[in-house]
Amino acid sequence: MRRIYQHTQANRGKPFEDFLKFVHQRYQSAGIACVHKVPTEFIPIRNAAGAVCNCKVEEKSCVDYLGRYKSVPVAIEAKHEEGARIDFSRVEPHQADYMDDYTKDPGAVGIVIVSFGLRRFFAVPWEFWREARDAWQKKKDPKARKCEQRTVRAHGWEWTTPGMASASPDQFHPAWEIKTGGASGLPYLEIIERMKGGAPE
Repeated sequence: MRRIYQHTQANRGKPFEDFLKFVHQRYQSAGIACVHKVPTEFIPIRNAAGAVCNCKVEEKSCVDYLGRYKSVPVAIEAKHEEGARIDFSRVEPHQADYMDDYTKDPGAVGIVIVSFGLRRFFAVPWEFWREARDAWQKKKDPKARKCEQRTVRAHGWEWTTPGMASASPDQFHPAWEIKTGGASGLPYLEIIERMKGGAPE
């Protein structure tokens, strides 16, 4: 039973991953963007009989997707959440470090695409996610009495972090919500377009 539970947890984001694969295929077929999944390297673990019974990650991946939209380098971390709130800590330290390094290039874009039960979707620019995540990490300091709220300004948007470890869909900036439909099914590139143009809705 325990093994089944772990397997279910590990694959809870598979439908979202499949959806993004379809989206990226549509973008590439239309010549709009080229974005690909970054493969994770695994080491097979064998039992006494030599059969593969499990596996472990050989090397932690940078982020989920890397690619290019027009002339813009893009890094994407994708997170699926079945509950009502998404934890900012879902972006792990090595992923946060990679995003920080990647977005030092002023021409590059980093975003976290969040799926809430495959019903609502958001593309959160990295600068905003990082501030919310860092504010919560600071809260863990014994000297910090509470998680502070921070007002962040970037790409023409202004957003105040929720001052909590997580956020609900309604706590994200409404301009970051991705409306499903159209040729791609999930037109998140429209949000990247606004990020680079500085003209959000």
